Amino acid sequence: MNSSSILFLFLIVLSPIISLSSGDWLIAWAGMEIGMIGALPLMLNNTSSSKEATMKYFMIQSLASSVILIGGMLFFSFMMYKSLFVFCLGLSLKIGFFPGQFWIPSLMNSLTWSSNFLILGPLKIAPLGLLSLVMVSSIMTNLVLFLGAMSALIGSIMGMNQTKVRGMLGSSSIAHTGWAMVSMVYGFLWGYFISYMIILLFTLFSMHNLDGFVSSMNLLSMSGLPPFLMFVAKFKVVYLLILSSKFCLLFFLILSSVISLTFYLKFSYNNLLLTTKISLLTIIMLIALNSLGVYFII
Repeated sequence: MNSSSILFLFLIVLSPIISLSSGDWLIAWAGMEIGMIGALPLMLNNTSSSKEATMKYFMIQSLASSVILIGGMLFFSFMMYKSLFVFCLGLSLKIGFFPGQFWIPSLMNSLTWSSNFLILGPLKIAPLGLLSLVMVSSIMTNLVLFLGAMSALIGSIMGMNQTKVRGMLGSSSIAHTGWAMVSMVYGFLWGYFISYMIILLFTLFSMHNLDGFVSSMNLLSMSGLPPFLMFVAKFKVVYLLILSSKFCLLFFLILSSVISLTFYLKFSYNNLLLTTKISLLTIIMLIALNSLGVYFII
């Protein structure tokens, strides 16, 4: 890794720190843009598909940033509450949840594993933190819950149509972002999202190393099956919804998990067929990874 890559990675790490620690929405918006600027050079390589995907990502993010800026100025400067819908629309394009989720699967298919992790993981931290700031009324809270449920359901349906694992992980990210938005309302956003990022990192790393068994187990963990890490995170969200009597919302979230389980099992089985040898160290790491989730969540 050269010095320029370290600099761009530093910008990506700096982005959520600035956005989450700032008391001004404009500085938080600027923090998101720092992360985008740092990610663009890291996404480029010698292939034409990556250059096309990077340009597509830049155009979508620029449009989303403009919409967020306009909505933020109308709300925070003139207190126009209806402009919060414009603000949420910009964030939906920025992160990739309903109704701005259309670009994620096709973009993931054209990028490397490391670029997939940056877009699906760290670059979502600052926008999610900014979204949590606009839940100033019951209308916005219900809107976030609705968009989260729709993202979870549509992400699971989109994953059914994917034939490549990168596109499947992109659709999976849409569904998990929906779960994270629901958990945001109940104060469990970072617990859920950090759990997802840990599993995503291990999944992409194992797929990069062509480790079929570890990839298969990580995909099962991402699906939310017990006793893996994401099961504990999803169970905590289900528990919070039951306590608040949101049974209709709970039905859509469980339905999305059942639908997404089909393509998780399909890709997990395909990766399991590639397994040639299972080491003891691999089994110990998997047990430790998914056992830590119980203590982390509870």
